This record gives sequence, C-alpha cells and structure tokens, in this order.
Amino acid sequence: MQMLLSHWTFDISLSTFMVSVCIILMMMTNETQTDDDNKMTTTAQPKDETCETLHNHNGAKLNILAVGRTPTRMLLITMDFYVYDVPIDSIDTAINKLYLRTKPIPLSEKYPVLYNNERFQQIKDIIFNSFIMTDADSEWICITTQLTTTKLNGINYNIKDPLVIVGWIFNFQWKEVLISRIEPCLFYGLRHNQGNLEMASYKCRDGNRVRSKQPIGYVRGYRPICFDSTGQKITIERHGCQSGNPVRWPVLKGFTDGGNFYLFGEYYIYIFDENIFNEEGSSYPVKNRSYDSFFNCAGYIPSNQVTRSLFYWIIAAILLLLLILVMILCCILEAHRQRSYRSLIHAKTTRSGYEGGGGGGPRNRSMLLTEKASMRSRNSVKPKKLSSNSRSGSTKPPLGMVNGSTTVGGGGRSTTISGGSTPATVRTGFNRRASSNNPNKFKCLTPRSNRNRSSSTRHSSSRKNSAK
Repeated sequence: MQMLLSHWTFDISLSTFMVSVCIILMMMTNETQTDDDNKMTTTAQPKDETCETLHNHNGAKLNILAVGRTPTRMLLITMDFYVYDVPIDSIDTAINKLYLRTKPIPLSEKYPVLYNNERFQQIKDIIFNSFIMTDADSEWICITTQLTTTKLNGINYNIKDPLVIVGWIFNFQWKEVLISRIEPCLFYGLRHNQGNLEMASYKCRDGNRVRSKQPIGYVRGYRPICFDSTGQKITIERHGCQSGNPVRWPVLKGFTDGGNFYLFGEYYIYIFDENIFNEEGSSYPVKNRSYDSFFNCAGYIPSNQVTRSLFYWIIAAILLLLLILVMILCCILEAHRQRSYRSLIHAKTTRSGYEGGGGGGPRNRSMLLTEKASMRSRNSVKPKKLSSNSRSGSTKPPLGMVNGSTTVGGGGRSTTISGGSTPATVRTGFNRRASSNNPNKFKCLTPRSNRNRSSSTRHSSSRKNSAK
C-alpha cells in the first residue's frame, strides 16, 4: 500500500511539474508576443503630438475643451477637436497619473453626428463651456454658450444614442468653469470673484434627465475656498475667509474621480478631497502635480493584459507551492517506508537467532549439549557382580581389592575407586578382543610397584592355604 501511495504521489508531482512548466512557457510566450506587439506599435505609429501638448503644458493656453468621467468611460476632448476615449481605470488615483492609452480620434470620426450638426458648426468657435454629464438615461457631452457673446443656445449630445438636442445658454457676466460629476444631472461650478476662487453646485431642475430641456440652477451657491491657518490645507467657508488667506488658483478645467477634485491650473494640477464642499469648515490637504507627471503619453499596458499576466503568475505560484508540498509528502512517505522496512528486517533477524540458538548464542548451545552428554554417561554406569570362574569351579574373592581400593568393572567401562593412599585405575569387564580361553582376562592399569605388591600378597596367601 505504501509503495502504491508513493508511486501515486510521484505521478502527481510529476504531472504538476509538467503543468507548471507548460503554464510558465505560455506566460513567457504571451508576454514576448505582447512586447513584440508593443514594439511594433511604437515603431509603426508616429509620436502622439496631441498628448505631448498636454504633457508639456507650461502655462500656455490649455488644450482641453472638456474632460470628465462617466460610469463607463473617461473622455478628454481637446480644443482642436480630438477625442481620447479611455477606460475608467486609466487614472491611477494612488499615484495621481492619467494614462492616455490610445491615440486620439478626430471628433469628426468619433462623433460624426455631433461634428456635422449645423448648430455645432455655428458655435464651435464661441463655446463658453463644455463638460461631461450623466443623467438617468445616458451620457452626454454638454456644450454651452454665453448670452453676452451669442443668442444661440448650446447643444447636448447623447453619446450612447447619437442625438443632438438644444442645450443651455448662460447669462453670467463672469467666466465660469463647469466640472463633471458622476451623479446624474449634477455638476460643480468654479469662478473667480475679485481674484478669490469660489465653488458652487448645479443640478437639472424638475428632473434628472438632460433631454427634458429643463433649465439648470443652483443647489448651493458660490462660497469661497480658503487656506487654513497653517497654509497647508484648504477649506470652504460660508462668509469670506476667516483666515484672511483665500485660494487664488487660476483654474481652467477640472473633473472629479474617486472622491477627489482634479483642477487644472496654469502650471499645476490641484488634487484634494471632494468632501470639502459638503463639510464647510473642514480642512483637507492639497497635492500639486505637474502636467508632465500627470499625463502619461508613452503608452500603458492595458489593464486586461495586466490582469491576465497577474492571473498567470498567481496560478504558476500556486502550482509551484503545490509541487513543493507534494514533494515534501513524498519524502515523508519514503522515510516512513524506510523505517518500516528496517523494523521488519530487525524483527526477522531477532526471531531467527532465538529459534536457532535455543534462546542464546552458539556457546550456550554447545555447553548445553555437553551437559546433556555427561548426564547420559553418568546414568549408564552401574555396579555389577563378578561371576565365578567357570574353569576353577571354586569361589574366589572379589577382584580388585588392592590396598583397600576396590575396582569394579563391568560392561567394558572403567571406573576408578579410591580406597587408600594410592589410587588404582582398573579396566574391568570382558575383553572383547581376548580369546575364548581367557574371557575374563583383566588389564591392570595400576603402576608396576602396586602390581608387584599385589603379586607377592597372592603368593603368600597360596602358601598358607597349601600348609593347611
């Protein structure tokens, strides 16, 4: 089972590695193709002179007719009637940079219905203000006129459903800058009053649709924008600047996005929180950005490509982590398998040694065998009576009495019995090799001195018996 699991994890790790390699190769191929396409585009297309006029703005007349954000797009129309229509994420609010990703399109090509409209041709050189507006139905390009210049009303162009309708004419004496908002039929107004910058808000009256041709009016009238006592933050006050330090920026255009104001001045773009208008007396910091740092004309990798590339990298990282985890699991299983194998071998070796050695080593086994053989030898030695000699027919005393030592033999075995100061070793029993004439012949293995002494004793006994 462990071997099957190990092979299974190895196959998974190998498959994961191959998939990771394939995805990384796809990413590299895709990015290489993207780089090649970007290089070809950069080489084939001429330099964007229109964007360069925005990027290199240095206090001259600003080349922006209208700029604003809708729920679906970011529009910028230049004074020479070129249109940048870019996605809403083209502005990076974290670093305050606007990426113009595409080349501008002439207004006559982008919106031919608007450009070829007779009223547009009549007022295009006397435009008082232009801004982007959203209502409940669509998105609009609003172009206004000023009563002191012409009696012709402005026009409103429906972007989603190409249509031109009659617009608004302003009867103010002062120059006014209108700023787009995302909310339906709402926008801001900026003006200079005795050099001081003021702000107001407008809305469509009696509804939230531009096509209803209703007049526009104030939601909240003009109020001055002032620096606070530190001179680093700004605030809006109802009755003049209490700090005595009004804001005097020469604002030319502007828009709102991501809860911030972006006001275009002569040399800088002023960025601050939109809540300043709704919270009178609250101070908010201001950021200044130069035009060349705000507008990016060098091109930008589209967000879908960035998202796709990021997605590929995330998938590759996940697969790599999965591969590492699988490899770690394989190592753990292999180590466990090796430990189990060694334990099994050790158990077999111990059991075979116990069974083969009787629970001990070879030395103990040999000692046990020797002890058993000795016990069998002792049990087999038993004393026997010597039978009388068949030839003599007389009873003889038992043999083997030598100096108090008695030697008893039988069964062809020898036993030494100590019966005095000098031990005697006698082999008793029948001599299998002896002839039949002397079947009970004994071999004396005692020393010669003892044998002489025994012989003399027997002769003396014989003489005594003869004398009797």
